[in-house]
Amino acid sequence: HAWRGTQALVFAGRLGVRETPERILYGAGLGVGAMGLAVLGMGLAGLLRPPFLYGLVALFSLAALPGLLWLARTFPRWRPPAPPPLLRLYLFLTLGMGLTIALLPPTDWDGLFYHLTGPKLYLSAGRIAPGVDIPHLNFPALLEMLFLLAMAIRGDAAAKLMHFGFSLLLAGLVYRMARRHLGLKTGWLAVAFLFSMPMVMTLAGWAYNDLALAFFEVAALDAFLRWRGEPADDRRLGLSGLLCGLAMSLKYTSVVAPVALGLLLLGHAFRRRAPLRQTTRWGLRFALPALAVAGPWYLKNWFFTGNPVYPFLFGGRFWDSFRTAAYSGAGTGIGFDLPALLALPYRLTLGLGDANYIDGRSGPLFLALLPLLLLYGLLRYRRDAHPPALDGLLFFALAQYLFWAAGVISSAGLWQSRLLLPAFVALSPVLAWLVNDLRHLEHPQFSLRRFVHLFIGLVLALGLADQLFNNQIQSRSGWLYYRPWSHLIGAESRADYLTRRLGAHYATMRRLNAELPPGASVAFLWEPRSYYCRLDCRPDSILDEYGHLQYLYGRDAAAIARAWRERGVTHVLVFKTGLDFLLNEAETPSPVRPDPTLLRQLQAEYLTLVFDEAGAYQVYRLR
Repeated sequence: HAWRGTQALVFAGRLGVRETPERILYGAGLGVGAMGLAVLGMGLAGLLRPPFLYGLVALFSLAALPGLLWLARTFPRWRPPAPPPLLRLYLFLTLGMGLTIALLPPTDWDGLFYHLTGPKLYLSAGRIAPGVDIPHLNFPALLEMLFLLAMAIRGDAAAKLMHFGFSLLLAGLVYRMARRHLGLKTGWLAVAFLFSMPMVMTLAGWAYNDLALAFFEVAALDAFLRWRGEPADDRRLGLSGLLCGLAMSLKYTSVVAPVALGLLLLGHAFRRRAPLRQTTRWGLRFALPALAVAGPWYLKNWFFTGNPVYPFLFGGRFWDSFRTAAYSGAGTGIGFDLPALLALPYRLTLGLGDANYIDGRSGPLFLALLPLLLLYGLLRYRRDAHPPALDGLLFFALAQYLFWAAGVISSAGLWQSRLLLPAFVALSPVLAWLVNDLRHLEHPQFSLRRFVHLFIGLVLALGLADQLFNNQIQSRSGWLYYRPWSHLIGAESRADYLTRRLGAHYATMRRLNAELPPGASVAFLWEPRSYYCRLDCRPDSILDEYGHLQYLYGRDAAAIARAWRERGVTHVLVFKTGLDFLLNEAETPSPVRPDPTLLRQLQAEYLTLVFDEAGAYQVYRLR
């Protein structure tokens, strides 16, 4: 209720947005941002208690009432054309599968690592405070604040639904952009391109923040393009800055968005021969709202760690040169290998080399239509027959790709295709325009556009089957493997579902909670997930804990044991599967490559086995 209520905040109307779909989209985004900043302020003030959190929901619900009434009056008069029947069926099944998975207890890796762990720790402490050695908790955390509020009100499944909601906002955004900027009569083909990417529904069922990031970045681009078409209204440029600031409140990688939009702004000023004073005014109108919205997260980091962009560039608390080298993985990327760089789009689509294949699949449509976009689109450019906004969409997507490719060149850990989601979202209306514009090549004996539509339909059908089955044994991400109906109808308890999905990990967390004393402090080795641990569990966030101990104390097992005791550690958890992975992984950075000999000495002289779970986890008491 609180999340839906944010749609009705009147911010969008005050920023010059009058059209119903845009007001809904921008109102939702700005409302979410306002609530996130409010939760951050309450957390820093130590007010993360039920009375205050329920009060915040009530306050925002009251603030939403005028907008909800406006929406109730306006929405029935605004109804977009219905999608074709087969596409309607595809969207119903795709969104239905994503929704049922979003309603399940969380099992996704980063959710259990930090997206939900941070809010859990803050709620337990009643405040947001420094002192937790999980670097990712000092990343910009706008959506984590909404997760915190949802968890306090209803639970972690509600937090996942927050992320699922952004899939609907993205659908509305690409639909609107296809019509508004590219002149299409309907934007449903752009929506089909969006949901043709398996990663979208995969991420929608997880407690991640990638869909929110894509929404805010592309919404900022949308507002900028509207301003560029109507430069007399600078409020849209300020709106673009606000949305860009919200993107910067989610991930450090969002820096590419303000850079790309800033370059587009300079290009627009150059073409208009705008005087320096006006260009400066435009720049400030865009930059100041962005900095005002994003600033609190970076100021918080500065006070907590001494570094506004912790842990990058300047180091900070818990950080040193060893951890910098371990985290960056410098030298593990593809390097400046020309054949590898040319093959990047192909490998990107197939998921080859991705750090996580499951959440980075873009599907074949973008790769298949890329040559057509490059050749045909450029020819149309020469005749100056393209919509004015097309260059902005293409430039934004290209900037995202180049930024991502630069990371892939440096580090294998940055090969994550989901980081390119904003580019794919921006390209969805572009590809819809391209397919529609193929009517200029119609021939009585052969319709290229009809052939492309048949190909798109085939890909969507195969993608739907993939969502159902999807290599169940290997990836365990198919809808049938999740079997969400078992839990949703009550035939399978939460504990049984989590045991089925997480296996030894969840069983180990339950045994930690049940068998260790309440005051136990557990140091994790090679396991970053600690969400289901109710003790003082200290995860191995970047899989460098053991290597860092080696770096600090050499091969002195006694010194390592003494350091653990000084930190208050009473028990040690060893994730043997994670250890074996790092030992066998060729791309493991050398600083964190484990030395099994030292571990065996620690086990023999300073650790007593408490229990072994399925050979995957061993928990020891520190002697």
